[in-house]
Amino acid sequence: MSAYTVSDSEFQQLEGKVILVTGGAAGIGRAIVDLAHRHGAKVAFCDVDETRGKQVQKELGNVFFKKCDISDWNDLVSFFQDVHSELGPIDTVISNAAINKIETLDEPGSGADWHLQKPDVSVLNVNMAGTWYVTKCAIGFFRKNPETRSQLVLFGSAASFFDTPPCYTYCASKAAVLGLMRAMRTQLPKMNITVNMIAPWMTDTEMVTDHIRSIWKELPANTPKDVATASLLPAMRPGVNGKSFFIHGGNISDLEDKLDETQPLWLGTDLDKQMREGQRRLIP
Repeated sequence: MSAYTVSDSEFQQLEGKVILVTGGAAGIGRAIVDLAHRHGAKVAFCDVDETRGKQVQKELGNVFFKKCDISDWNDLVSFFQDVHSELGPIDTVISNAAINKIETLDEPGSGADWHLQKPDVSVLNVNMAGTWYVTKCAIGFFRKNPETRSQLVLFGSAASFFDTPPCYTYCASKAAVLGLMRAMRTQLPKMNITVNMIAPWMTDTEMVTDHIRSIWKELPANTPKDVATASLLPAMRPGVNGKSFFIHGGNISDLEDKLDETQPLWLGTDLDKQMREGQRRLIP
């Protein structure tokens, strides 16, 4: 893995940038809002939790907040429009908002009156459709200022790469985010936009229960600030593109470079050559 470190002096690159964060009222999102604001960025954030969002706005002062559900297209477009009107051209969009649920694979019940229940798809609606909505809004508003290089930062997870039962739809949604980033990374730079993905491992937020902490024990965990730092790295280094930043125990590592480098080993030399040639021919 390619290791990345961020020096204290790099944070000055955030000053004056308009940074939009989804899901910014708590946890990792709140840490991103705090860190960007502390270093002089013009921060706008949304969240479905209006009470907490307004509290963050009150504590920090000069940040823009609006209640917004990212799975509601009209709601999201309105948020982006308001940010653009209030703060000006948007430099960086960090698509952090997501939800998770514990799920079962089997259906409860038995007997003659048993029938299949329609599954809950709210995780897919927020994490997949919502992320796609944020992506489309970000590109649309970045294109209003084409001479400036803009950054789209998507939030995946360790679950983008590794099994995470019983969070089945969460795992599927985060794998989808990885696929989306990879599909766009050769195309968005043509529009002067970079795209990268953040993939946090265990992060100690209020969503982590004492039971989970008792299981995790001595294994390394991230702080929200660790993940916030990684999520702001593309804004501080505008040339970085197409990376999956795996955040583990406070460390930042890109997984894409090694996966590409070792592809002949796990795919086989002949198939690797064929795949690369196929992509060369098919990717615009």
